[in-house]
Amino acid sequence: MNFRLAMLAALSFLISSHSVADQQEPKVISSIKPLALLVTSLTQGEIKGEYLIDPSLSPHDYALRPSDVRALRQSDLVIWVSDSLEPFLEAPLTQNKSNNLPLLSLPNMPVIEHGHDDHESENDSHEGHSHDIDPHIWLGYNQIQIAALAITEELIRLQPELESHRREQLLTFLTRLEQQHKELSDQLAPIQNVGFFVFHDGYSYFEQSFGLKRLGEFTINPQQQAGAKTIQSIRQSLANGETDCIFAEPQFEGAMLQRLAQDTQVTIGILDPLGIDTINNADGYFMLIDEMAKSFTSCLK
Repeated sequence: MNFRLAMLAALSFLISSHSVADQQEPKVISSIKPLALLVTSLTQGEIKGEYLIDPSLSPHDYALRPSDVRALRQSDLVIWVSDSLEPFLEAPLTQNKSNNLPLLSLPNMPVIEHGHDDHESENDSHEGHSHDIDPHIWLGYNQIQIAALAITEELIRLQPELESHRREQLLTFLTRLEQQHKELSDQLAPIQNVGFFVFHDGYSYFEQSFGLKRLGEFTINPQQQAGAKTIQSIRQSLANGETDCIFAEPQFEGAMLQRLAQDTQVTIGILDPLGIDTINNADGYFMLIDEMAKSFTSCLK
């Protein structure tokens, strides 16, 4: 009798374990690679997030290709940030609002306005002025938790029979995220008071998450060249020894920063918010954030 009960229990376990594996996973496509990394990590690799824009390119001035339009039409869920980051998606996605998730529009998403790094409007509505808001929310510890919860709810909507499984995955993701945040907070603590300049104002969420000290940026909008007054002001700060580090980005041509570094003998670090070399697997999102922390540490230590 005990043998038969053991066999039944084993069979029940096998059936339940296969029930998840046998599911037809939804087709989830993101505008940019970091959001695809988030989907893949959140679901522990069960759903491999796809993305439209090659991470070597900037989403700010991207133009949809016919293959992108087909991918959007064939998707079960489209994840993007907002029209301030991906203006090319506003028109096609307004035609089908039921299967797209604009993360910056989530009602409880804490946002930071450009030029106001200490302002986190957790209770203020930010509808109607998203172009004044830093859209790089995937770099923020608090922001990514809210994004992960929203994505989980959408996945449950698509596959309600997997609700318990998806919520377990969310808990696992958030637990790992908390542990990573603690480790990186310790790693970055020694450089919290070391100033730096960035190419464009796109790191407020990461800086706020870890208490980093940005002195300024060359431009708010990477599509606009830095003004002569801005360059002169930064040059003076570098000459005064306020920092030994300026950060460039692989998505943008950096000749101007190279000339400035040569003139002032400062170090150029590289920040890659889109994860060009990050592998899209279950560890992908965490590796993206780890690499950001390493970039800051190596230039500022």
